[in-house]
Amino acid sequence: MCELGKGHDGNCADHVGELSPEAQLWVLWDDSRFTYAVLRPCCMSDPTVDPVEREPCTHFAGHAPGHSWQFTDMLHG
Repeated sequence: MCELGKGHDGNCADHVGELSPEAQLWVLWDDSRFTYAVLRPCCMSDPTVDPVEREPCTHFAGHAPGHSWQFTDMLHG
């Protein structure tokens, strides 16, 4: 399942695992092929949430528009 939401431009992406605090393993794919990539995590957090409760975006740095906290139900939405 693509974690970047519906209708984005570019490759689809799914998080595979954490390699270190600064590196995540992702699988990226399009209509014809897939590849693995080591990417930095996105450091953005929801500015509307109390700073004590903020969680960072779970996507990689430079991902398609829309942060993880903006998607409520990826499977059914």
